[in-house]
Amino acid sequence: MKFVGFVIITIAAACGWFGATMAHRTTTAPAGRKVLFFQSPMHPWVKSDKPGQCTVCGMDLVPVYEGGASFDHAASDLVMLPQGSPNIVGVQTAEVKKQPLVRTLRVAGMIGEDESRHGVISAPVEGRLDGLAMNHEGQQVTRRQPLATMFSRTLLAAAEDYKTALAQGEAAAEAAKRRLEQHGLVWEQIKTIPQRQPDDIYFGVLAPLTGTIVKSYVHEGQVVKEGERMFEIADFTRMWFMFPVSEQDLPLVKVGQLVNVTTPSLPGETMRGRIAGISPNLNEMMRAADVRVVLENPERRLKNKSFAQGTVELESPEVAAIPRSAVLWPGNSPRVFVEKAEGTYEQRSVKLGRAGDLLWEVLDGLREGERVVVRGNMLIDSQAQLDAMVALPTSEMSAELATFMKAVAVLSDALANDDIHAANEALAKIPPAPDGAVKTPPPTKTDDLKAMRKAFLPWSQEVAALALKMKSQMPELRVFRCSMTDQLWPGAPANAGWIQLGGGLRNPYWGEEMLECGAEVKR
Repeated sequence: MKFVGFVIITIAAACGWFGATMAHRTTTAPAGRKVLFFQSPMHPWVKSDKPGQCTVCGMDLVPVYEGGASFDHAASDLVMLPQGSPNIVGVQTAEVKKQPLVRTLRVAGMIGEDESRHGVISAPVEGRLDGLAMNHEGQQVTRRQPLATMFSRTLLAAAEDYKTALAQGEAAAEAAKRRLEQHGLVWEQIKTIPQRQPDDIYFGVLAPLTGTIVKSYVHEGQVVKEGERMFEIADFTRMWFMFPVSEQDLPLVKVGQLVNVTTPSLPGETMRGRIAGISPNLNEMMRAADVRVVLENPERRLKNKSFAQGTVELESPEVAAIPRSAVLWPGNSPRVFVEKAEGTYEQRSVKLGRAGDLLWEVLDGLREGERVVVRGNMLIDSQAQLDAMVALPTSEMSAELATFMKAVAVLSDALANDDIHAANEALAKIPPAPDGAVKTPPPTKTDDLKAMRKAFLPWSQEVAALALKMKSQMPELRVFRCSMTDQLWPGAPANAGWIQLGGGLRNPYWGEEMLECGAEVKR
């Protein structure tokens, strides 16, 4: 009971702080702009034609101006917290400074054979295979090892010509030797021809390279014609790890970079190889290019066509950067809260560059030495993403449906952050889809992030399909798809979709593991 009491007191303190904070925001209409109505910032469906309080949470209603924007951000960039509030809500800040932008690119693909070491063994002449030394796939062969025994009238005639040519001089013998080589015999076989007995009518077909038989096309007793395919051999002592890299990540990948590779067939082991090639062609559907890594496999432990994952070791330049947790995405531009004084924070737009594992590169909007809020900014901002994007309802789209979409986008963003606590909070605030617009049931509260994503996916798919029909009424609504969602768990569909309200691509299905995997659906 003491713990429950503590939680209630903490929530009450936070709500009291939030109400006080909102009271500091300027709600006076800027010159030349008409106030259309007043709206709750926490529950946008609560509206009034005059100032007042929200009937749900008791917060002050904020004006929505002509043009579709809610309270004027230019007039309310400063948020002042009551004394002691930062400690209550756990506000933490970090300094803007130059530091290494560490980035790990996680990839998934297949391990396959080195195609440059794949060979086809064809019949050198017409003949009958009266014996097979190799008759099934998977057998290991070495160069010059016998594969089959052949009876061939062509070889018998060429061997007799060679015997005769030996007595005619060096030139004739050399010409006869070349004909035998063209028929597939090697010198070790040719030099024994003079000693062959008349009843020795068979010749051996030797392997031209070392490798593993991956395909056999012949059977004992079969008559083959010259050039007919007999075996295929692959050299598995060197393998290729092939994986796609999305268009936006291609500038980070270079030939020669090291890649750490793991595969379920070798649990607990990590192999290292270098990028040997990058395809110049993009896959039109995935908008990705294939990358090839060479892996040495002398003991043939790597299995052909097995699934594998890898991490590419990228360069880590030193740049002005801030933690990723400092960045919020209201509208189409990233923003942060800058600490101006104790308890006073300025909301500021920033221009971001490259994304690291834990950091964002800052190109504009912040100076080195300034401090940005990295924890507690969601509460300070008070769902600024929703407030900044409140669009006026039209006859074709109800305010309830717009509110539903924005609440789903908040849940999607929490999953992209791998934050199950924030996801449960966002889930609790999602109103029912109006008029049964979404038939699939939404996910339920859970502490298991993977279980949440598994329940979120089919529901999100239907929401994304509905969002595509609303884009003309809600331009800030964006729909994305990820071609690799079928690798999330057995039975998961590929190209699963989700919605966002502006901001950069943030994949809720993979989270930080592959945050930017996907592409926007433009139609």
